[in-house]
Amino acid sequence: MRSSFPLWEKIFSDKGYDLTKDLHFITADEIKKITSAEPRILAKMDNSKELPDVFKRNGYFLLPVKNGEYAIVRGNGFHLLEAKNRDIEKYVSRINFQLTTAGRGSSEMQYLDYSFNSGALEKILGIEPLYQSIRGREYSKEFSFNVNNVLLNTVSVQIEVDSGLEGENSIVLIEAKMNVPEDFIIRQLFYPFNHFKKIAPEKEVIPVFFTYEKKQNTYTVWIYKFSDPKNYNSIQLKEVRSFQIATEHELKLEDIHPKGIVKYKDLIPQANSLDKVIELVFKVNEGVDNYLKIAEYFGFHGRQSSYYEEAAEALGLVFTKNGKYQLTDVGKIFVGLPAEKRNIFIIELLSEFTLVKRGLDILKARGELQFNDLELIIQTASSLTGSTVVRRASSLMSWFKWMSESAGIGVYDKGVLKYRSLK
Repeated sequence: MRSSFPLWEKIFSDKGYDLTKDLHFITADEIKKITSAEPRILAKMDNSKELPDVFKRNGYFLLPVKNGEYAIVRGNGFHLLEAKNRDIEKYVSRINFQLTTAGRGSSEMQYLDYSFNSGALEKILGIEPLYQSIRGREYSKEFSFNVNNVLLNTVSVQIEVDSGLEGENSIVLIEAKMNVPEDFIIRQLFYPFNHFKKIAPEKEVIPVFFTYEKKQNTYTVWIYKFSDPKNYNSIQLKEVRSFQIATEHELKLEDIHPKGIVKYKDLIPQANSLDKVIELVFKVNEGVDNYLKIAEYFGFHGRQSSYYEEAAEALGLVFTKNGKYQLTDVGKIFVGLPAEKRNIFIIELLSEFTLVKRGLDILKARGELQFNDLELIIQTASSLTGSTVVRRASSLMSWFKWMSESAGIGVYDKGVLKYRSLK
């Protein structure tokens, strides 16, 4: 996005905008003519970090007002996400069988769908039953609204709803993201809100911002209202709630059952992030199939790429043939699993590693696992010495930390993993 910033400087210069005014208009054709760039890409400003400098300097942001026409308007276009609650609610999925068609990727839509199908989203929203009735792109009805003192009229603008759920008396419109951004453009909720108020004026329309954080396995919803449908900045938070979804129960050490399929059980890990190991498996499934492509995708330096491929191969998920990475049969099973089952699958694979098994034995026997425990395990199992032991122990501890965050087998605090048997 940064590379588009100078293009907007050129647009402002060529159009000769009077920067004392609060409103300017520009068409997609004009953007294309001035910059030779794709207007849709230049117009994408979903959070304040994506605002070009010329917008920031002059207090402007961009809004579509017609198909192929934009308003450059002075005002606050973005909403700062409120702090999450520290309390994380727990919900048990109502699904008592495996959704074989779910879990085909790692996008926010997979987690949004699962939160709904599991029943957790209905309980969080306090509206039951809800039915999936809206998804994808359509063109908006005509409506007018104010940004500060500027009146805008909008008609036939393309809007997109990640998920629209309908109940007897309400419609829930959801904008979904992976991880938690600092802010978001209000338009993503405001335009669908006004559109569906026109379609169903008798129903309450509830705008919701949804996130999923993979490391914490946590869903969060910010439930909003617009106190004045004609005021762009009338967005108000009703409540924010974070939750996790379990299948039948939280994972305990007794629940971990090695699968007997790990290839290299004596691996001493050099890959620090299991999330990236997992992501590598998905990227291989998508055709990112060699050392250089993986390094480019992750921004790895030197031998980092090989560390992560080594971990994925040791887990039995990936193999190399003629210099190309491919999924094993186990890897194909893994990428096809529903999202909620993947972490437990990985933990059961990890439990087959000699070093991980010894660490879990200490955790279970003593109730905690310390960094120096891992150093001693590595020294006993190998000929490594000095700073190499410390680095490998750091990687290994990051795996245990991931296990604690992903399945609740313990609580990681200040370098110590403490066992917590959850029911």
